[in-house]
Amino acid sequence: MPDPGHTRRAGADERTRQTRGEARRQRILDTAVELLAARGFRGTSLAELAERVGMTHPGLLYYFGSKDRLLREVVAERERQEGVAYLAFFDDEDTSMFKVGDIARLMVANATFTRLYVVLAAENLDPGDPLHGFFVDRYERARRAGIGILRADQARGDIRPDVDIAQVSCEVTAMLMGIEVQWLMDPDRVDLIAVVDAYVEGLRTRLAPQGHRAGLVSPPTPP
Repeated sequence: MPDPGHTRRAGADERTRQTRGEARRQRILDTAVELLAARGFRGTSLAELAERVGMTHPGLLYYFGSKDRLLREVVAERERQEGVAYLAFFDDEDTSMFKVGDIARLMVANATFTRLYVVLAAENLDPGDPLHGFFVDRYERARRAGIGILRADQARGDIRPDVDIAQVSCEVTAMLMGIEVQWLMDPDRVDLIAVVDAYVEGLRTRLAPQGHRAGLVSPPTPP
């Protein structure tokens, strides 16, 4: 994330936010999300954003101070909304890696936010880029979360104890990142949800305990 110490303070920081001002600030954020998702940070100008929301350039700076500050707040807004959407998945005691199709459905339902991070991540591959550290940390958090979920799957006996869960977590993260790019580029021919659901079924078979793989175990006979 950009260092808050190097972002210009905004005039609105010094005043108590009123309902009207808060609504305008939210409108700026929502419009900025759309522009950044479409054109990235480098291709988005504050002048165009100001025009989109019917404000002057100085008026926009009153709320955010600088373009870097706006970028930081857009990411914070995306994280906030993602947190609400993903809370049920990660807080569910019965969450399983075999329910990762739920994440795919959230990605499709929040397509603009999905595209936003794909575009921004591509712009921040180098260590000196403003969001490089943020995305490095984000993907590390995703891998750690996957390890935790897989460990719970092992404890329930849903996957074999010898499975390298760190490797599988990295694989699942890479699969989701890769398929979202393909889907965004060619949504008519890439069905993100169908691809993820098929992948999950294959994963279930590959990781299942010996003797419990699909088709190898007959259902119990009713008493």
